[in-house]
Amino acid sequence: MPAPSAPSAPPPVPPVPPMPLYGPHREDCPWCGSRRLRARSRRAVPGRSVLARCRDCRHVFRNPSLTSATEHPSGLAGAGLRHRLAARAILARCPEPESWLDVGTGDADFPRIARAYFPYTSFDGLDPTHRVLRARAVERVEEAFVGRLTDPHIAARLRARYDVVSLFQQLERVPDPRAELRAALHVLRPGGHLLVDVADPRRLFVLPPGTSHPAGLRAELAARGCTVLTGGRAPRVIARKEASAP
Repeated sequence: MPAPSAPSAPPPVPPVPPMPLYGPHREDCPWCGSRRLRARSRRAVPGRSVLARCRDCRHVFRNPSLTSATEHPSGLAGAGLRHRLAARAILARCPEPESWLDVGTGDADFPRIARAYFPYTSFDGLDPTHRVLRARAVERVEEAFVGRLTDPHIAARLRARYDVVSLFQQLERVPDPRAELRAALHVLRPGGHLLVDVADPRRLFVLPPGTSHPAGLRAELAARGCTVLTGGRAPRVIARKEASAP
């Protein structure tokens, strides 16, 4: 009788290729497209980005922006606390979501923390790098998608699939934040919740009083049939996609 064959080893996870620290410099506002920009910093430092403000819509953004593979030190310092507070904020409004997509998840640090509050939720991750495959290999996420939320094949596959979609440090980093927002709502089920969290806490203090972050986000969500559940000065925005949303 032949000896049983040894179980085959799982396929290796592709190495994560290096990505540039910053994206391209912008001459226009990523939110409204206006070219009337003003640098918030007094002088530009070679090799670093500066805060810029749109004179028309008042959106404040880093120019050039950090890529999705990097994080600002101020964001890294409090990442764990920020993730826990975001999870608790969703828990108060949606205690038992069945499925959750974390966009730009990287190594899935947020799903790892959020699982303590949502033990029965299926967490999936999406990231433009292969880091998300490593996260799946160590069971931080159930399913892993390599790409961007605005990719047509990903949007078609994930349409109306999730109860919660989280965007950590995403709208500040993508070239078209409105397209990213539309794509996030596209993969949400009616009645689902969208979580948008601020990447750089210092940006909360450079916005004019009374404006939301980013500028126009609350109005954009309302125009797309969502109910915003958080206050205008909150460090994160949570919105519910209503059944009548397009």
